[in-house]
Amino acid sequence: MSKTATCDMLEVAKLGKVVGLKGALRLHNLSDFLAQFKAGAVFKSKGGQELKVKSFEPSRSLVIFEGFESPELAKNLVNNILYRSIDDTRKHCKLGKDEYFYFDIIGCEVSEEARILGVVKDILEVGAGFLFCVKTSPSLQDNFAKEFFIPYNDYFILSVDIKEKKITTQNAFGILENS
Repeated sequence: MSKTATCDMLEVAKLGKVVGLKGALRLHNLSDFLAQFKAGAVFKSKGGQELKVKSFEPSRSLVIFEGFESPELAKNLVNNILYRSIDDTRKHCKLGKDEYFYFDIIGCEVSEEARILGVVKDILEVGAGFLFCVKTSPSLQDNFAKEFFIPYNDYFILSVDIKEKKITTQNAFGILENS
């Protein structure tokens, strides 16, 4: 899911140019959940306007919104950002085992052997995996880099507890030492 959030709203898509005569817009998905753009789904624009999906064609990434079924009306939505609340995201976007929303991981405290290494401040998608960007704990910043990266894989991540906002690692202190 997109990392950018305002209060409890998440950016999930950007609307591009009008395509065709029925008011279809090119949808640029900013989330990991293309299935959320089904008919009947409701999103908010930056100005707070509710937009209800009339139809969505995933193969061409074209969306039509109710009340905007002509090119002239749809032009008013070009370059708009679509938002969805965190609650709606949890409700409509299903996760697999050991999968988490970005907004649940960001802000988690990272520790190893009872030593707090820092807090996850961002997530980068690289190749086939993810890197947690960790802001180093203030107690360690005098001796180490202000931030470092931990790959999200079993070699480094022992456990993730979203409710407690804690991530337990192994071998991560070595990354910090070499940063």
